[in-house]
Amino acid sequence: MTAPVTPAGAPPSTVTSVSPALNARDISLGFGDTTVLAGVELALYSREFVAVVGASGVGKSTLLRALTGLLAPQSGEVDIPDGKDDGTRAWSMVFQAPRLFPWRRVRANVELGLEGLGLSRAERRERAMQPLMLVGLDAYAERWPHTLSGGQQQRVGIARALAVRPRVLFMDEPFSSLDAITRRRLQQELIALRRRTEAAIVFVTHDIEEAVLLADRVMVLGNQEADQPARVVETLGINLPLDERRDLPDFAPLVRRVEAIIGNQ
Repeated sequence: MTAPVTPAGAPPSTVTSVSPALNARDISLGFGDTTVLAGVELALYSREFVAVVGASGVGKSTLLRALTGLLAPQSGEVDIPDGKDDGTRAWSMVFQAPRLFPWRRVRANVELGLEGLGLSRAERRERAMQPLMLVGLDAYAERWPHTLSGGQQQRVGIARALAVRPRVLFMDEPFSSLDAITRRRLQQELIALRRRTEAAIVFVTHDIEEAVLLADRVMVLGNQEADQPARVVETLGINLPLDERRDLPDFAPLVRRVEAIIGNQ
C-alpha cells in the first residue's frame, strides 16, 4: 500500500490562515566563498508543523538560524511579519539544551523572554503561568531548575518560548539529549500542545520517525552531487491523523520513504 501524502505546497487542514507566518524565498547560505545551502523555499502557515531532516552535517541547523535571522543569507529573503504591538514576538526558539538560568526559579526563567516588552511585573507573571500550565508545570513555578528532571527542564524551555506568543516557533533538535522514554512522552505532549497554540512550528531533527510522527510536512535536505550545496530534494505532506499516528499501517512506509530519500543523496 502506498502511504498517503498531500501536495508539498498545500496548507494542511490545521492551518487557520491563508497568509504565511513565514515566507522564505530562494535562500542561499554559506561561509566565505563556500555555499552550503542553495535555493531553499518555504511558506509556513499558522499552526502548521514542518520538520526538517537530512544527513548529519547537511545544514539543518544552519537553515534554522537563517530563517530566524541569526545568520544572514547570501541571497534570498525571509519574511516573518512582526507580532502585534501587544507584547508578542515574531518568533522564538527552543534549543537542544534547555539553557535555563540556575539562579532564576522556573517562572522567572519563563518570564525572561517577556522582559523588554513593556509589560508590568504582574502581566509578566500571568503570561509566564499560562504556558507553564500548557506544559503541565504550573505547580513547579517556584522550583529551582536543578530540582527538575531533564524532560521537565526542556518543557520549561518550551514554555519560555511560548510565553512571547510567537508567530513562528523554531525547535532545534529539542529532544535529542533525552532518554527514549522521556523523548516519546514529550513527543506526545508536543502533539497535544500544538492544538492549543496558533504558532507555526519549524522542527529540526535527525530522527526520521520523529519527523513523520509530528509533522504536517517533512522537508528533506540533501546534496544531489558531490561538493555541491545542499538543497531541498523533496517535501512530503503527511496526510495521517495525529492521534495514534505511530500505530497506523501507513506510518512505517512513510518513514522508510523518507529514509530512502536521504539514503540516495
